[in-house]
Amino acid sequence: MSFLYPQFLYGLVMLSIPVIVHLFNFRRTRKVYFSNSRFLQQVKDSKSARQKLKHLLIMLSRLLFILFLVMAFAQPFIPSKELEEQQEFAYIYLDNSLSMSNQVANDLSAFDQAIQKVEKILDLYPTEARFKLLTNDFSSPLRIFRSKEEILDMLTEIKPTGVQRSFEDIWQRLNYQASSATADWYFISDFQKATFKGIEHFSGDSVQNYVFVPQIFNNTANVFIDSVYLKNPFLIANDQNSIELRMRNTGSEPVTDLVVTLAIDDKQVANAGIDLPAHGEATTEINLNFPLEGNNPAKLSFEEFPVSFDNDFYFNLNLSQQVSVLEIKNVNESTAVSKVYGNKKLFDFRSYHINNLDYPSVDQADLVILNAVELTASLTDRLVAMINSGGNLLIVPSTNPNVSVLQRLAPFTAVKIHQDTSMVNLEAPSLQHPFFQDIFDDQKSDLISMPRVRNTITWSSQRGDNLLIGKNGVPYLSADFRGQVYLLGSPLKPDYSSLPQHAIFVPVMYKIAALSKAFDRKLYHTTDEQVIKIRLDSIGGNELFTMSNGDEEIVPNQRILGKELYLEVPSEVIRPGFYYLNAPTGPVEVISYNNNHQESLLEQYSVDELTQSLSGVNITILDENDFDQFTERILQARTGVPLWKYMVLLAILCLVAEVLLIRFLK
Repeated sequence: MSFLYPQFLYGLVMLSIPVIVHLFNFRRTRKVYFSNSRFLQQVKDSKSARQKLKHLLIMLSRLLFILFLVMAFAQPFIPSKELEEQQEFAYIYLDNSLSMSNQVANDLSAFDQAIQKVEKILDLYPTEARFKLLTNDFSSPLRIFRSKEEILDMLTEIKPTGVQRSFEDIWQRLNYQASSATADWYFISDFQKATFKGIEHFSGDSVQNYVFVPQIFNNTANVFIDSVYLKNPFLIANDQNSIELRMRNTGSEPVTDLVVTLAIDDKQVANAGIDLPAHGEATTEINLNFPLEGNNPAKLSFEEFPVSFDNDFYFNLNLSQQVSVLEIKNVNESTAVSKVYGNKKLFDFRSYHINNLDYPSVDQADLVILNAVELTASLTDRLVAMINSGGNLLIVPSTNPNVSVLQRLAPFTAVKIHQDTSMVNLEAPSLQHPFFQDIFDDQKSDLISMPRVRNTITWSSQRGDNLLIGKNGVPYLSADFRGQVYLLGSPLKPDYSSLPQHAIFVPVMYKIAALSKAFDRKLYHTTDEQVIKIRLDSIGGNELFTMSNGDEEIVPNQRILGKELYLEVPSEVIRPGFYYLNAPTGPVEVISYNNNHQESLLEQYSVDELTQSLSGVNITILDENDFDQFTERILQARTGVPLWKYMVLLAILCLVAEVLLIRFLK
């Protein structure tokens, strides 16, 4: 026999009360004076024996009444065989991602329903059971097991978060802190296909009990902003430009006349309408025909329910400043480089013959271009110092380059003279590469006609990044991983390259110039980016930068390399919105954050898909009906054969017996 609430057994100390009453009340005697007791002695002895028996029976009935009453509160039961197999430890993963705000049955959010299910799971276990609870924040300590009351307290503090976790991350986190004892494992999630990856590789442990509890959405339709970019990446005051935004509709019904509003510095300035086909996407634009100054936090908003966590999109509009470009050449005539950077609104372009070079201008330039020149030792030293201080360099080799000098300026390569003099076509660039993003309107790179080139040098760039490669596998344009030094494979002459005459030449050169200037920053970041890079025109080596959004201040891990600031931002504390980057001297930059749009893709693994993916694993998968049946079955198993009703009945019988003894036993 076991007890559901064994703590009530402490009430058995009350059994001492009837004993005390018996000792100090029933044993009390009194004297009776009588004239002649010779004939009463035999009657007295008989009465005393019966009175003692009566007192003992009354005390026994009282003792049994208290015993059965305490037992009734402790709720004794005969445990079932299934309860004997229940574990003393349980691990619970609760998905608190933003997608859990979608509605499920009874018009509840999936998150609220998941909280209720965790509470029901806790009720399945006895008081002495111990638990570990994990959420997407990965902030709850898993080193020790917690009691049921502690887990209930933790549930009141859990909030939805934009942090996404794959199943592999969740399992590694839980399993790393797991004990060797057999336990029950509960995974309560919406099981999104876009984010809950790696579940098909789960093998588990045959001695553990795994329970998957999917939260099934009423509807997986959703509308969200997929990406935002500027039609012209160079945003110049009083110049015509527009914001291009691409939106997606994951629902089976088209969305018409959806109004998207643009607010800059918390003031609504424009709006646009858009029609979205079912299971499709569309693009619209908003003209920037109003004055802008400096740094402009901007927000795009629309109304769409019931999924509303992705109805706002934050980004930053930075006005472009002139990029200082210095060309060092060995000819006196105009070059292809000077024609590219001829826009005086964008570029402060200067071109010098190497014999007439103004050396201080090297340190003042954002980008230095060596156009087929042979360098002196002093100029090489100055360029190396410029690179080490955060400057940018584009190297265009001559027809007979000095390999040792090139190796010193581009240490990420192993340069040598290229022996093959044949012309080859370049491979089309990868449009997924960050360098080429937003350069081409057409997303099919294999349709792009590429120029023909003839390398004078070749290299292996194990520590660099190949941007353009010939069809013979020889790199033609490479950069170091910091994006400071770029190396071209041949001179920009018709005999060696048709690149200057090709349409790709201008955007590539513009991109190199843009990356050399501090204003070339991403319009926005996603909350799951662990490291972000910000280029600043002036930065001190010992400055401490902080991030604030009005409600809180964050001091991220940071390091400075030249003019670039690298921030390691804890994803679990970042929320969508604007964060102001502050230096000791004051605000420096505005950083815009959005959730990764993968969270907006609400398609789920069905119960059948989970069952198929996890075949062969000791897993129980419970939908809504199965979960209720599961909890009811466990509760019945936990109570086994309840005996408390019999205890109450016996307590009443003992109470009645006491009354009868007092009233009728003379």
